[in-house]
Amino acid sequence: MIIEELKNNLNSDFLFQKQIFGYFFQSLSIFLINAISYIYIIAKFFKVICYTKMTLEWFPMINPYSWPFSIFQSLTKPYFSFWSKIFPTIRFEKSSLEISGLIAIEALNSVIYLIVRLTHSLILILEQTEKNLLESE
Repeated sequence: MIIEELKNNLNSDFLFQKQIFGYFFQSLSIFLINAISYIYIIAKFFKVICYTKMTLEWFPMINPYSWPFSIFQSLTKPYFSFWSKIFPTIRFEKSSLEISGLIAIEALNSVIYLIVRLTHSLILILEQTEKNLLESE
């Protein structure tokens, strides 16, 4: 009798610890999904700003260094200057080609893609955790 009571107490304590771990993991997953979602929104907004800056440089009648267009230049200058240090201008005999802007945009697209994949994985983990918690109750 005493051994059976100890087994029942151990099983209930183990189940309780398993549920606490499950709830902690569920809360952590929800927090990470929310944080990564905000990072995704900021990255998408920054991508629009970068595309706007690159587009304004193509229009000859718009001066990208005067107000209100200079805001795009000032917001994206650190990001594009980082990539221009890594990939300097390619010089030919009479011309040059700067590809750092294109690589910067593609790097930003890759980061956004990785954020989406990470969010998808966290949602799958959250669904599995909720399923396990419902089964253990």
